[in-house]
Amino acid sequence: MGKMHLLSLDSEALGDFTAELGEPRYRSRQIREWMLRHFETDFERMTNLGKKLVEKLKETAEVSILTAKAMQVSKDGTRKWALATQDGHVFEMVLIPTENRRSLCVSSQIGCAMGCTFCRTATMGFIRNLTLGEILEQILLASRFLKETDGSRLSNVIFMGMGEPLHNLENVARACETLNAEDGFGIGKSHITVSTSGIVPRIREWAARAPDFKLAISLNGSNNDMRSSVMPVNRRWNIEALMDAADEYIHLTGQKLTFEYILIQGKTCTPEAARELRRIASQRNCKINLIPLNKGEDPALQPPSEEEILAFEAILKQGDFEVLRRRPRGPDILAACGQLAIPLKKVA
Repeated sequence: MGKMHLLSLDSEALGDFTAELGEPRYRSRQIREWMLRHFETDFERMTNLGKKLVEKLKETAEVSILTAKAMQVSKDGTRKWALATQDGHVFEMVLIPTENRRSLCVSSQIGCAMGCTFCRTATMGFIRNLTLGEILEQILLASRFLKETDGSRLSNVIFMGMGEPLHNLENVARACETLNAEDGFGIGKSHITVSTSGIVPRIREWAARAPDFKLAISLNGSNNDMRSSVMPVNRRWNIEALMDAADEYIHLTGQKLTFEYILIQGKTCTPEAARELRRIASQRNCKINLIPLNKGEDPALQPPSEEEILAFEAILKQGDFEVLRRRPRGPDILAACGQLAIPLKKVA
């Protein structure tokens, strides 16, 4: 039996674990505070635990199981880590600093099964879900980095890294709860966003399981033919089915929904597509995030010009909903939206 990964345990389970070690349950609260508030991974530095408990923990448990294989820094300050798991797979996370925010783009899977044509992660295929502990360790690692470099703290966590989060729904939901908890990382619910490619049954499940966290749906097409050509998921759940689930989510949660829309020259970024998207958005409580394509390896998929984007935005802004354009961050290190991928599935 391997050592217990303590980040995989919620408050109650961590209390059970310390009790099994013959220690009072309040010790679990101390350990949790060290991990989630002080970002400590070394039991020796958890100074109020006592030598006896520290020795027990060193024998039976660990906080950190991921290994940083590489870290790249973009000219805009974005940082990307390649993290190796204990079973030899590698995935990526991205830290995006701005003047007022420190946002972490978190992965929920190694690879992805969705096959979106504009996304490099799709070239990896699906390898496996990340565990709860592997998800939370990304937040711990980024939080510790910020603490040690500029003394800042994470302000936002976005599940828009590798993978389809709703295919790992329970671990992602539990991670969100730990992120928000008073005895967790203490990040506000409105600063935690989960993005989905449009898994209709899971959108309904998410509305019931985790209604207080923000949801973003990758729409990326204004009609079925267009969306199916870039997102295979649309062949199973078309835009009409997706909008039914979106409306149900809005009704059940009272949340404003975000639609993410990728702009591809001559394909999704045309005046007609803008008018179709405006009709979709005008019928519901939502906002639109426009994402200009980050150039990849397919010559048939090109980013639009600035003039084309401005024309698209102008048509959308005739509607009664918020329109934002997401500026690419870290494209020079392949850290921007749709650029995360690891060529090799395993490392030594």
